[in-house]
Amino acid sequence: MDSITAWLQGELRKAGFIVDSLTILSGGNANWVFCAQIKDPLPQGVSVPQVLIKHGEAYVRSDTSFSLPTSRCEVEAETLSILGTHLASFNLPVSTNPSSPGIDITVRTPQLHYFNSQTNTQVQEYLPRGIDLKTYCLKYLSPTPESKKSECLALGEALGSWLRQLHTWTTWPCSPNDAPKLKLRDLAKKNKALQKLKNATYYQFLAHQMIEKFPDILGPHRSLFEALEIQYANELSDDNENLQVVHGDFWTGNVLLPQPETDNSTTQGASPVLTSVFVVDWEVLSLGIPQRDVGQMIAELFMLKLFKNIDAGEWIIEGFLKGYGGLKTTQQAFRTLIHIGAHLVVIGGTVSGWAVKEGDVDRVVALGRDMILHGHDQDRQWFERRAECSVLRVLFDVEN
Repeated sequence: MDSITAWLQGELRKAGFIVDSLTILSGGNANWVFCAQIKDPLPQGVSVPQVLIKHGEAYVRSDTSFSLPTSRCEVEAETLSILGTHLASFNLPVSTNPSSPGIDITVRTPQLHYFNSQTNTQVQEYLPRGIDLKTYCLKYLSPTPESKKSECLALGEALGSWLRQLHTWTTWPCSPNDAPKLKLRDLAKKNKALQKLKNATYYQFLAHQMIEKFPDILGPHRSLFEALEIQYANELSDDNENLQVVHGDFWTGNVLLPQPETDNSTTQGASPVLTSVFVVDWEVLSLGIPQRDVGQMIAELFMLKLFKNIDAGEWIIEGFLKGYGGLKTTQQAFRTLIHIGAHLVVIGGTVSGWAVKEGDVDRVVALGRDMILHGHDQDRQWFERRAECSVLRVLFDVEN
């Protein structure tokens, strides 16, 4: 780590960044991520006390035997540059209640200050006291006081509206003269390796590793899961003209918001100053279907309720679906529900720290299995009867 730190300081110095110190940041396994204290203004003349440094290699930081293409770093840097210039931040003023002032929530991408394509090093805008949404909910909203419901709804609505804006802005086809959109789509199309890796994480794992891990729960449905593995790999075929630019890894860990000024983890229901919310980690930007972005975010929020009984998870989902707006067809609703189910099985069944008591993991994996089965059968009545899925029923309020 010391050698990486020294090397980065040297590179940054050559680029005009006078770094006082580097502090390694937690979160993520693929890259080295630091907070850098800056002595002087940035080379562009911008005066900021801190920036985020992100450096990637041709392998996963936490497992050097796991190869990853360094092209992911260029994809992220170029995406931040395009979105920061051409996709306006979405500002949503929402009142927490009729007698209180509004909360101004701005969802946007961090600004890109510098990128070296030879060394795969980025300098990004740093969000002071930033905390990811998953950690924030676990730390401050467990349990969730009723007084926080309006704030959770507002945050969810802002995130949903921003995601819909992204999906709408990048809708294909676009004008031949629309260079930024064409460039973004070209970046996404080239990021095939990360697209395939992300898809395999869900549907290849579902059909193989997860059946071995939960044979009694998943084993009887092996043939269906193997068919879905093939179907959803084909869904991402270059021949599919319905593919759109998607974030590719849109979950609570990639949404950053400022922590409360008084950082007291024992004080439940603390309020952040909701001014800037960052959507980060764009290395998996690819061509896909929007239902995967929508489903992944909902699934992570859903697990807060299913595992930890954190009401904030459902409240943010409610706001998120309101902000995103209706899906176009019932088929898209079922596709979203299948992806939520796959996430419950694969992520809920493997990521440590979720379970509160014995049997929790099996219960959530079984629910995910049922969501896949009934989503595949397009059994709307099952979702309308299942109590745990009540917050998801709005997905069926489609445009057509």
